Amino acid sequence: MPRKAPARKKRRAKRPAPRRLLLRVSLRHVKPAVWRELSISDRYSLSQLHRTIQMAFGWLDCHLFEFQIGGRRFEQQHEEANGEDAATAILADFAFDRGAAFRYVYDFGDYWEHDIVVKQVDDIEPDAMPDFVALLVDGARACPPEDAGGPGGYADVLEALKNPAAAEPELLSWIEKDFDPARFDLRTARHALVLASAWGAI
Repeated sequence: MPRKAPARKKRRAKRPAPRRLLLRVSLRHVKPAVWRELSISDRYSLSQLHRTIQMAFGWLDCHLFEFQIGGRRFEQQHEEANGEDAATAILADFAFDRGAAFRYVYDFGDYWEHDIVVKQVDDIEPDAMPDFVALLVDGARACPPEDAGGPGGYADVLEALKNPAAAEPELLSWIEKDFDPARFDLRTARHALVLASAWGAI
């Protein structure tokens, strides 16, 4: 009997060269606006983007999260998770172009929604910054404190900070005394993010 030809292995489609995405991340329903601009490789997973956003904004990563992209949901896997695994979803797989938009939600109780817009897409040159390094390009205002009650609760906090003497004591009792909603230290935050990504903490 003639021998069967060996089955050919299917070749995986080769990903194009890595690109760097400039993302504008803005907190929804919070005024004055709180936002950050991040430059990251499209080789990052959504879990890595989650950790990058946490560091850039100053969240403490103590709640669940999800990304909403084109009708799909991606989240950290746990017993009650219904969405796809954020750790296995790579930004390059979505082939984002300039102007693409998606959403990141942190803390399903307070429900902090972050609008993410792709502002720029660039090829990574061989002699450029290593593609695994995340960069904080710019930003404005402090991140709301954890468990502030979402945008509505934080609006109450901002009003109370304008006139602490007239505010209900319990409203400000858990806010750090030196909390300044207008303060954003770009240099310090940028340095911390570069170190975290270079050390593999992202």
